[in-house]
Amino acid sequence: MRVVSIRILVVFLLMSSLFCCAPKKVKIYESISDIRSNIIQSSASFVGRPYRSGAKGPDAFDCSGFVYYVFKQSGVVLPITAEGLLRMGYQIPRDSVQPGDLVFFKISKDLHIGIMLNTREFIHSSKSRGVTVDDVDSSYWKRNLLSYRTVL
Repeated sequence: MRVVSIRILVVFLLMSSLFCCAPKKVKIYESISDIRSNIIQSSASFVGRPYRSGAKGPDAFDCSGFVYYVFKQSGVVLPITAEGLLRMGYQIPRDSVQPGDLVFFKISKDLHIGIMLNTREFIHSSKSRGVTVDDVDSSYWKRNLLSYRTVL
């Protein structure tokens, strides 16, 4: 009787493991511009969500958690920290910035990151305002600008 119970348990465990190992849904895009559009649309849907240190969404975000979550929603897996993101992709000049590229700022000793919406505006999770849109040419952001990077 005990041998039968163990066999049933083993079969049950094997069968249940099949369900947890099912392939994840993969998004298929026609082009990089489709991915960029998806990133912009997704990011805009979180405007107003609060900032929380260490949070990676969807109810609250810190700056790198916001970038991580938005890109992951679009099928692009990136590092979770601003430092890790700064090592991804490659640096680009301002005149090459496209929607979905990343913008980095050095504020005191901390890195801050956002997603470019166009050549001037970026979306990010601000400590004081949560997910919001700002202008890179405003005096505060311009003074703290570190670099633009593309990961797409």
